[in-house]
Amino acid sequence: DQISMEGLEKELQKLFAGGTPDDYVKCAAKKLSDLTGTDVADVFQKLAYGVDILSKLTGCSTVPVLSFTLSLSALSSMFKKIGSNLKSADAPVEEDSIFVALERYGDSELTAEAACLVDLLFIKNAYFGEINEQAHENIVNSLEDKFPTNDIVKFMGKLKVKTHELLTTSDLQSARRASVYINLYFRLANLRTIVLWQVFCIKQRSNYDQQSTRGVLAMINEGQKSDMEVMRYVTETSFQKAVFHTIFQPTENENFMNFICIHRIRIPSLGHDKKFCRQKHFIRSSKLPDYRFEMMSPKTDYIGGSQNSSFACKFYLEPVRNRKLDGIFYMRSVKWSDSYVSMDKDGKCVSVSDKPGTEGQWKVVRLGNEGLLPQFLFSSIKWPCKFLFLKSCWRTFSIEGTENLKASKENCLWEILDV
Repeated sequence: DQISMEGLEKELQKLFAGGTPDDYVKCAAKKLSDLTGTDVADVFQKLAYGVDILSKLTGCSTVPVLSFTLSLSALSSMFKKIGSNLKSADAPVEEDSIFVALERYGDSELTAEAACLVDLLFIKNAYFGEINEQAHENIVNSLEDKFPTNDIVKFMGKLKVKTHELLTTSDLQSARRASVYINLYFRLANLRTIVLWQVFCIKQRSNYDQQSTRGVLAMINEGQKSDMEVMRYVTETSFQKAVFHTIFQPTENENFMNFICIHRIRIPSLGHDKKFCRQKHFIRSSKLPDYRFEMMSPKTDYIGGSQNSSFACKFYLEPVRNRKLDGIFYMRSVKWSDSYVSMDKDGKCVSVSDKPGTEGQWKVVRLGNEGLLPQFLFSSIKWPCKFLFLKSCWRTFSIEGTENLKASKENCLWEILDV
């Protein structure tokens, strides 16, 4: 209503002090008020906005947080509704993609433990959502005791260690298993975020016990630190994690994507580098830098390794639609604009006319190189972990795929040069 909107505007005026235009404050107040509505669209965008406001509130040194009681009530209502919406959309364990995958890997104990924790977090959020402004001081002061801190910390810590172990293995199944663990970890992280911020809003709004309220905020911050460590495991590339980087596609992992949405995290992506995607490139061997990709003819011919610098050696790396964040590209010839690099069933790279399917889509993984030119790995999407390497046979060089990455390491590393 008008009174609450006016109250929200007054509170946010304090938060955005320093010459912030009135229109901006009114817009922010309306946005905050809308978070409590019944519209369930863009749940995680709403959650991101709510977390952003709370980060500003708790980081504001000039105005006490207790000055924002209406904002805290609106945010508390939002967390309740979001938790309820997520619970209603939750699939049964036997149909849940994460739990089905865990069962496939024989992780039945992990599945049972995770499913119980997910249910418990939803139940706790529903309970906290019923604590209103009239709740007795004793109830509010002990809210954090009802949060399953030990169970959550222990289980997520176990997931973190298991994931870290799997990331550096070189087999396909371990990489896929790590992807499932990561998706599960961030599912729990997202739910933990919702529930703990809910507890913080209730306690801060009531203002009974600031010490325990600060304790809840400390729990939130420590949890986020741990989450960012896992995020770093996942996004920092290295040759040791090459198989994992090839298998893990951010856009295919819903909970990971929701986490980066909530916390407004930008992860490095070649696909979003517009300059890189517009450039013409030479793709040359790191081991033998005189040799580069060459398209011998526009279709059904092999891709060679050549010392030429002709147009046949120049390529565009074009992001596959909706896969920019995943770093998946087509390799299109500059000389023959309708011809692409593809891989046949024998692992040989060939030219094809017209845009190919997954046989001509490539996961491009950028590796650091100690201050020198960055190095890259190319892996087929259709045949995961078939890495492109420079093959030599009787002084003839061709580009082919190999699954033996360790044995072919030097020949699998490439440099991408702007023409």
